[in-house]
Amino acid sequence: MGAGRQRLEPANQQVYRSIPASSWNRHVRSSSLHFAGMAPSTCSIFDHAPAHPAFERRGLMLDISRNRVPTMDWLKTLIDALALLRYNELQLYTEHTFAYAKHAAVWEHASPMTAAEIREIDAYCQKRGIELVPNQNSFAHLERWLRHDAYKHLAECPDGFEHPIAGWRTFGGTLAPTEESAAFIDTLYEEFLPNFTSKQLHIGCDEPWELGQGRSQERVDREGKHLLYMEFLNRLFALAEKHEHQAQFWADIILERPDLVPQLPKNVTPVIWGYEADSPYAEQCQIVADAGFKGNFYVAPGAGNWNSFSGRLDVAQANITLAAEEGRRHGASGLLLTAWGDNGHHQPWPTLFPALIMSAQAAWGCPIDDDALPEQIDALFYPDAAPGHGAAICALGKIDALLPQPAPPSSFLHSAFFTTEPALNDLLQTIARHSLQTVENALDQIDPTGLDPEIGLSVKLNQYAIARCLRIKQGHAPAAQESDVYESLLQEFETLWTERSRIGGLAESLELMRATIT
Repeated sequence: MGAGRQRLEPANQQVYRSIPASSWNRHVRSSSLHFAGMAPSTCSIFDHAPAHPAFERRGLMLDISRNRVPTMDWLKTLIDALALLRYNELQLYTEHTFAYAKHAAVWEHASPMTAAEIREIDAYCQKRGIELVPNQNSFAHLERWLRHDAYKHLAECPDGFEHPIAGWRTFGGTLAPTEESAAFIDTLYEEFLPNFTSKQLHIGCDEPWELGQGRSQERVDREGKHLLYMEFLNRLFALAEKHEHQAQFWADIILERPDLVPQLPKNVTPVIWGYEADSPYAEQCQIVADAGFKGNFYVAPGAGNWNSFSGRLDVAQANITLAAEEGRRHGASGLLLTAWGDNGHHQPWPTLFPALIMSAQAAWGCPIDDDALPEQIDALFYPDAAPGHGAAICALGKIDALLPQPAPPSSFLHSAFFTTEPALNDLLQTIARHSLQTVENALDQIDPTGLDPEIGLSVKLNQYAIARCLRIKQGHAPAAQESDVYESLLQEFETLWTERSRIGGLAESLELMRATIT
């Protein structure tokens, strides 16, 4: 539909006003002076801001590999927002969602970014003072590749492995740390990197769950997992250097062996990630700073909105604040907000807005003002609309905190939505009925009428989950109308998905939702 979101006219003729993206784009893109880092006068995001930022690099990493790839228009709209928020780095997290010329079988259903689109976005970012840093995971999280017969031979465990959290997986996700795997990654870099002007490259390399369970088991048993990991990591560093790029990489595995951190080349950039209020940033930042990376490492907090329909606002704020404090104290060069899409990327786009603002403030060294956040969201994302969007988004963001978290990073209601009834009954054993009713009442207080339809969808998804929990708690069987509500939700989800996101990945996300019922 283009950049603009049309008004929707339901059967009752009540008009739901969506984000006026076309007019919002005009508002932002016509304000060329703002691209140097000046926020709109109506927005208090940088009130009392220091003269200089707390972090040289202030970035967003947006996951485009968990089914949801933004449209070009919506991606440009987000970039305009980043410019106003004084971000200067953007990464599009990629596993299989770049249209590699010789690998169509991997991305054919994913609506990937093409080379021409990357070049267009790169130029668009440059004009707004933002560096588009290429991001291609190069070791683990390559399930979308290794499930195909043409690539199975590259896997550590071609026939599946035991995942420590999810149980048995029928195909691998991690490359075997071999010369052949490195050569394969080299061919990807050769095609991918020329589309970017940036000379940085995020190579990923987090969570190689099955390393040592398959083809490298003998070496791991003899030498240890971390030495083998380090060896392959150095191969990837060399490939990045070959292509005249400086490597960034996720630091989670190497931080398990602090004694190995000083052995890393000093021209690479460790990225320390953690997504909860108590993430061990202090300890981990100290390790990399002491190893000689002071002034050359990133902290990467999370937006807190994945595995949630509303965004875990309290967790996101605490996590961003902690990352900024410890990163600044230990000499981090960058703060990279991560916005993931785990398990189908079901969260509506507006759940990202609070974290974008909070991370921008933290990265510049401004205090995060809870009371001002709704107004700031309205001013930045809904300048031509009546007030209320920000208040509704922030109210939604507080919902998840009303119930215990089943397992981080996730929300109870998101888990309740996707859990089949026998297992959900077990999950509810520790939840009092009045706690569920408190959540139900809080959701009822959020009136999405006249607001961005995705805010309304967020409310409805949470309401369905809580109604399901209360029905099970009361010992009732599913009613026919529950199925009708569910189907209506899925139809609305599908309609709104295509407003800001490409069609690729939608079928899989819907399939994950339908599995709960079927």
